[in-house]
Amino acid sequence: MKRKGWYLVAYDIANPRRLSKIHRTLKNEGLAVQKSLFLVQGTEFRINQLLDHIASLMALHKDDLRAYPITHPSKIWTNGPNPMADFPVLHFGTEKKNFKSKTRKKPKKSLWKRLLGL
Repeated sequence: MKRKGWYLVAYDIANPRRLSKIHRTLKNEGLAVQKSLFLVQGTEFRINQLLDHIASLMALHKDDLRAYPITHPSKIWTNGPNPMADFPVLHFGTEKKNFKSKTRKKPKKSLWKRLLGL
């Protein structure tokens, strides 16, 4: 299906080495909300590709990965300020990214700095 939307991706990884690989992967694709919670925007196909890639890095009998569709980050209930409430639409990652590529890229500015124009 080609429905495009927002997803809340959460994980619980037992091994620190796998945890760091998965955290880096999600950090490149979305916005870290908490240590193991990310907001990712994309089509269902793209999210499934991302989840399949992450599953290949996991020990499925020890680790947990979940993705929850949400309408928009501004609709998330918070017990404090929600910095995403002011941004109508954000785009993360690219639709045609190949996860098998092992090339190193130049480090980008943090996502918050890019969003705020710093």
